[in-house]
Amino acid sequence: MLMMVMEIYTVGVSMIGILTSNSIVFIANFVIAFTGALASGLSLYTVRRMSRGTDLLNTYGLGRMETISSIVVGTTMLLAALFVGYETVSKILHPAEQHGGLVAMLLTFASFIASTWLWIRNYMLSKREHSPIFSSMWRMARMGALEDLLIILAVGISLAFSGAPWTRYLDVCATTILMISIIKSIYDVFSGSISDLLDRSLDEYNMLIILRELIANFDAYDQIHGVRTRRSGSHTFIEIFLEFAGDAKVETVYRLKDRLETELKKQMPNAQIMLIPSRMTGSAKP
Repeated sequence: MLMMVMEIYTVGVSMIGILTSNSIVFIANFVIAFTGALASGLSLYTVRRMSRGTDLLNTYGLGRMETISSIVVGTTMLLAALFVGYETVSKILHPAEQHGGLVAMLLTFASFIASTWLWIRNYMLSKREHSPIFSSMWRMARMGALEDLLIILAVGISLAFSGAPWTRYLDVCATTILMISIIKSIYDVFSGSISDLLDRSLDEYNMLIILRELIANFDAYDQIHGVRTRRSGSHTFIEIFLEFAGDAKVETVYRLKDRLETELKKQMPNAQIMLIPSRMTGSAKP
């Protein structure tokens, strides 16, 4: 909600800048903030929908919805990047002396402070819990903070050195730096979200955590026949195929599952662990 309110405020400030100056940084700011507001609204809907929990139609939860929402956010960032790139090329081909924008620049200070705070807040949330939405939102907030800083610098310097011929290229430099930041954010959002959609296994660090716990409990089973992992939004699914002695009791399997679940959830709070008794032959083999 705070992210959406901040983006709406930025849209208003950008409109003031567009009406009172000829700097393309305000145009870029308007487009990015507008798409950001739409993406924030979608993310808010997704989080509220996921908070209802599972139902009979979505027994695995709505993790895919979270991932798709992240991809939509990345797509809006891509569209914004294309528009900013077009405006930047147009300004290079037809440079003009900058003028105006003082009021909008002063109002941008509030947006810069809010964006920086949301950047840090959402980044910390994404570190505590793997979530495609938090990941895309902190990158969008970072982009907003950088964008606001570039506006303050570009417009402020052009006003301070009004009339200098080199100031007409300040907003071009600002939007170029912004483009690089947007492209990096788009790559990060899409690479993580597409990996989740493709059911890619957990990274090496998390796999080592799983193997460490299996080694610590090596005397509770005979053999390991496989480990399958995947992510669905902020949830992690882990399937462990183990072979037990023929005379092993079901209580032994339950105790092992409880120990593995307790230890793994210390590192992966949203992990769902499934322990599957298996053998090298037979239909139970993974």
